[in-house]
Amino acid sequence: MSGDTGDLDSPVGPFRVGADARIAAQRLGVVLDLGRHVSALHDPEELLPEACRLIAEAFGYDTVGISLIDPTTNDRLYPAAAYPPNRRLPQSFRVPIGRGLTGWVAQRGVPRLANDVTAEPLYIEGPGRSTRSELDVPLRAGDHILGVLNAESDRFGAFQEDDVPFLEVVAILLAQAITAARLAAQSREAAAMQERTRVARELHDETMQALAAIARQLDLLQMDLESGVEPGGRIGLLRDLTNRTLDGVRRLSRDLRPEVLQDLGLVAALRALADEQAALGFQVDVEVVGEPHRLEGAVEYALYRVAHEAVSNAAQHSDAGSATVALTFDPEEVRLEIADSGPGFDVTEALRDPSHLGLRGMRDRVAEIRGELELDAAPGKSTRVRVVAPSRLTIVDRL
Repeated sequence: MSGDTGDLDSPVGPFRVGADARIAAQRLGVVLDLGRHVSALHDPEELLPEACRLIAEAFGYDTVGISLIDPTTNDRLYPAAAYPPNRRLPQSFRVPIGRGLTGWVAQRGVPRLANDVTAEPLYIEGPGRSTRSELDVPLRAGDHILGVLNAESDRFGAFQEDDVPFLEVVAILLAQAITAARLAAQSREAAAMQERTRVARELHDETMQALAAIARQLDLLQMDLESGVEPGGRIGLLRDLTNRTLDGVRRLSRDLRPEVLQDLGLVAALRALADEQAALGFQVDVEVVGEPHRLEGAVEYALYRVAHEAVSNAAQHSDAGSATVALTFDPEEVRLEIADSGPGFDVTEALRDPSHLGLRGMRDRVAEIRGELELDAAPGKSTRVRVVAPSRLTIVDRL
């Protein structure tokens, strides 16, 4: 630590600073509230600026910033977020690890307090800043340093020694939330990649082959015309091939995000899915419990994709004669269960098999909406897929 700790009786934000038990308990409560709010955010673009705002308003800090280690080099920090937003440093601003207050904290993994930065040899002034006091703590996830959480003030002596442990706890909770948000982003990207792979495979297996057949028939048609052969039968064949190809493209588009899901919601989309399967000879019964209502788009889409995958697997691979899709609406959550009468499978082995993209896709989609997925299956036992998800994605309230 360095710098003067200032007047221990001066107020800081909504608290009167002092080391007594009442204020410590009050601050601990605020820290726990901060952790609860921050951990509810799973989008890095939303998490970082919102965390800065929550911390600044809870502790009455003039400026709160987050600097993260640049993943392209791992030897410097870049400004990721700040509150107020106009206090964010330019994106081009970089601090090498080991230099400046933030670089020193990132390198050593310990906090540093400077209540008079003019007397702090490590201090590097940022563009457009008039900082007089600064408190920096590491964002640590286990043994890994993600970056630095810092508070700044244009006043000398703005921070106290007993600010440090509270901000350290906040930094630990924030680092955990950043890690979770990054994992969620990776999960979304993996799910998107699986979807692109599936679409590419279907386009190759069906559409490309159909187009190749149409091209071949066009060549033969040209030969017929050049040789004077009546082309009537071949034109009819071309018409049939073209119509089947169009049907395949429409089906692929409908499976990805059916219009009925967007226009009428999840219940209507599941019933439409049942009708499509019935036309193919596979019976699907849709049961709805509770008062149906529209869900957030991301929730509806994830649940539909899980149901679609489970029903498709049952129809194609399980030798089941039928399946049941049950959807239960509660005020706070929605539950989806898909059950079939097939012979079952080994869930552990299926998840290990790289060819079973569908099961991993289910897991990733449910994780994206912060739901819970249960796969209940075993050889010789019917399969049940259960999902519990929030009716609405979490909205962070202001503290």
